[in-house]
Amino acid sequence: MNWEAIAAVGELLGASAVLVTLIYLALQIRQNTAAVATATYESTMTGFNDINVVVASHPALASLLDRGCQTPDSLSTEEVVQFNFLLRCYANQWWKLYKLYERGSLPGGEWAVFAREAAQFLEQPGCKPFRAQNALFADLYSELDKHGGDLISDFGFGSQTPSG
Repeated sequence: MNWEAIAAVGELLGASAVLVTLIYLALQIRQNTAAVATATYESTMTGFNDINVVVASHPALASLLDRGCQTPDSLSTEEVVQFNFLLRCYANQWWKLYKLYERGSLPGGEWAVFAREAAQFLEQPGCKPFRAQNALFADLYSELDKHGGDLISDFGFGSQTPSG
């Protein structure tokens, strides 16, 4: 028996096994990355949908959000508190997205869409005081200011219901 030949075959098999293992790990990492991205996106949409369903399911709350954004002086003291908590729910969602973007878990293109919508939302007359009174989100506001100015969503604020 030629021990050198056996050793060479052993080395070749070992190198092949390492190569197959590396390819397998690369595929697993790709699948895991896709799964994490999907879970992140799902979490984001669920968060916004949870808030939106509550607002859409309660006409008084929808009215409160509309009046709070457009004519904040029309709100009672209790409604101001409700309105601020609604804004905080949205701001928390945008904060989460900003942090995901900042950490590289949310692609820049996706963040830009959310940031443009958030900037537009927070430009409503009644939202400006929220920005001034909630410095916790200062980094978020600075980032949103880079994306402001574009109409991206029709939130329906101040719109009249079409007559039939």
